[in-house]
Amino acid sequence: MTIEPIAASSLVAPSLLANNPESVAPATDFGQMLTEGISRMDSGLQVADQQLRAMAAGKGVAVQDVMISMEQARMNLMFMVEVRNRAVDAYQELMRMQL
Repeated sequence: MTIEPIAASSLVAPSLLANNPESVAPATDFGQMLTEGISRMDSGLQVADQQLRAMAAGKGVAVQDVMISMEQARMNLMFMVEVRNRAVDAYQELMRMQL
C-alpha cells in the first residue's frame, strides 16, 4: 500500500495568486496597525464622551445609544490594554533570552 502526499495545489491555488497580484492584500506593518487601532480607540472614546455629555445636558440622546457607545469604547480600551500587555510580555521575554 502506497501513501501519496497531499498536493498543495488542491488546498491553495498559487497560480491564481501569481496571475492576479491585485487579489493579494497589501502588507501593513505592525506600527501602522497599532497607530490605526489607537486612533480608532480614541475616536470611540470621544464619541462615547460626547454622547454622554449630550444625554446629561438633556439633548434627547437615547440611553441605549449612549450605553452601546460606552460599551464599545470600553471593549476597545480593554483590547488595546491587552495588546500593550502582550507587547510588554514579549519584550521582557526577549530580554530574558540568553544569547
